[in-house]
Amino acid sequence: MTKQPLQKLFDAMYHGKYSFDDFLQSPVEKNYEILPPRESGGRKLFKPKENLKIYHRFLNLFLFEFLPVNERVVFSYRKGFSALNAVQSHTQSKYFFQTDIQSFFDSIDRALTKKTILSGEANCPISDLDIHIDRIVDLVCIDGSLPVGLPASAPLSNAVLLDFDNELERACLERELHYSRYADDIIISGQRHTDVQEIGHSVQEKLHQFVSKNFSIHEGKTRYFQVGGKIKILGMMILPNGKISIDSKKKKDLEVLLFFYLNDRERFKKIVEQAKRRTEFGKELSDDDYVAYLSGNINYVDSIDPDYTDTRVRRN
Repeated sequence: MTKQPLQKLFDAMYHGKYSFDDFLQSPVEKNYEILPPRESGGRKLFKPKENLKIYHRFLNLFLFEFLPVNERVVFSYRKGFSALNAVQSHTQSKYFFQTDIQSFFDSIDRALTKKTILSGEANCPISDLDIHIDRIVDLVCIDGSLPVGLPASAPLSNAVLLDFDNELERACLERELHYSRYADDIIISGQRHTDVQEIGHSVQEKLHQFVSKNFSIHEGKTRYFQVGGKIKILGMMILPNGKISIDSKKKKDLEVLLFFYLNDRERFKKIVEQAKRRTEFGKELSDDDYVAYLSGNINYVDSIDPDYTDTRVRRN
């Protein structure tokens, strides 16, 4: 691979449509809007303007997609992979540990972001990354940390835990355990309760040792469980026969949605509007948006449990 200066790559991609000087100098705080929290006590949300989206996509293509990630255990934000892949390796286990990282994106500060970006320097096509690294960090960090929802945040969040992922995978393999991660969700499972418990107890320490003291597991969402009880991971159920299915609430919600689509279109639209309001602000929905929401839910369930959609959904 022949490395090129960042400006040459930028100009070759956009042919003057966007300004490299603006990429380097425009005040980042003018390139996004701050949206109110979705609920009381929730986090601030950042909505990027079009030029910031463009810059992030450029950086994704020429830099962040080259960052090293442990693809054996990390399944979030990767093309062709989903939460289902993170659950599949655990279907034959008897004992489970699950937790998530508290304030995950907020814990990814500028120093860790810079370190993570530089870890991909040897593999990326940019020849002068050292010159532009501070500006790149400015473009992807807001208020001193990595924000949720910006295009560059996803690949960076996969890469920041590389050393932790490698160490936890190594420790699990030694004990014949399975480890997977989906964004901030950490799952460990195996055949022996003591092994799962021992590794589970070490997760906090390993986060501090191999990533940063900023990272803490969410004690309120940390749990140990075993076959014989309800095995629910990332919204999916592992059934006694090892088959993965959808949580019963998700099934019920989909059946309600489908019932009103077929029998009461106005009520159907109100349900969709209420659901969309939690993720989108002030967007007026078209007829296609309503149908797309239903189709997306059906496709999601079908991707995990096609037998269920064949017997309970498609017959309608």
